[in-house]
Amino acid sequence: MEKQKTYYYKSLNDEVEIDNIVPPKIDANYKYVQKNWFLKFWEWFYYRIIIFPIGWFWCRCIKHIKYVGAKKIRKCKTGYFVYGNHTNNLSDAFSPSIISSNKKPYLVVNPKNLNVPVFKSSTRFLGAMPLPEGLEAHKNFLSAMELRLKQKHGIFIYPEAKIWPFYTKIRPYDSKSFRYPAKYGVPVFCVTTTYQKNKNGKRKIVVYVDGPFYPDKNLEVKQNQEMLFENVFKTMNERAKLSSFETHIYKQQEGD
Repeated sequence: MEKQKTYYYKSLNDEVEIDNIVPPKIDANYKYVQKNWFLKFWEWFYYRIIIFPIGWFWCRCIKHIKYVGAKKIRKCKTGYFVYGNHTNNLSDAFSPSIISSNKKPYLVVNPKNLNVPVFKSSTRFLGAMPLPEGLEAHKNFLSAMELRLKQKHGIFIYPEAKIWPFYTKIRPYDSKSFRYPAKYGVPVFCVTTTYQKNKNGKRKIVVYVDGPFYPDKNLEVKQNQEMLFENVFKTMNERAKLSSFETHIYKQQEGD
């Protein structure tokens, strides 16, 4: 029997799991790109020899996650962006590595992810790119993003922002983050995590990869931003309909 849990929310933008994690300040001193050769080697070693095998074992052997369409991303010859629904702490952290396989992915994250107990020292090695504070920090953030795209890496974004564990629908999100692929002219993919019932009546996780969606060279950046957002949002909602197993119940609170 799968463990059930009920969450109450007022808005679909609420944070349903409240924690006391204090986010670090990501200012102009934060180094998105490591230049020291020893630290660069350590970062590679830690990710490829430690983090990636752990993530692969967790996703493939413990959670038995099935990835449908991941080859689409692996065939991409340029840098790209990937958007996904945010419903699982560890799987959402490790799945980008499994999907990207031979190229390390980078993840745009809330700064508080850098202070998560136990995993905080590993978050950066997973490719975390925390959202910056201030103009100078934002410039560094964009410079790092441009570099990773030139290096043909994928950049993963969870536009719903807050984790709703095992939620089976797509929560509303805006088009702001789609300005990046529109600006840089790179393809976009989306990954939709679904929760389905297996032959034994238990939950199985199936992740669908869709795309690529390309910016239109004849459109302005803003127009491409909205077009990419609409394509991704529509596709994710269609995929989410394949979820058929709900263990976590979400109820909206009435009134104040």
